[in-house]
Amino acid sequence: MKSVFQKFGGIRPMAAKLGGVPASTVKSWHTNRTIPQWRHASILAAAAAHEIELTEAELVNVSADEEEAEPVAANHEAEGAAQEGSAAA
Repeated sequence: MKSVFQKFGGIRPMAAKLGGVPASTVKSWHTNRTIPQWRHASILAAAAAHEIELTEAELVNVSADEEEAEPVAANHEAEGAAQEGSAAA
């Protein structure tokens, strides 16, 4: 599941969509994985205005950013190439 920040497109895009909230403030929320309760209503309003699906629960329990999974096959191919290179040395 995407984090609140990913749903807004990142830290700076989220700050811009919130209008007047400094990116450093949003970065602090991201780092600490907590958003002050008094900000929730304005964040939910901004999400609705930008057609972003977001719930109060996501603001209370801020999840970490979703990692983009690297394809397993590509990972094994890279490992195999590294092993072949070290065997040739």
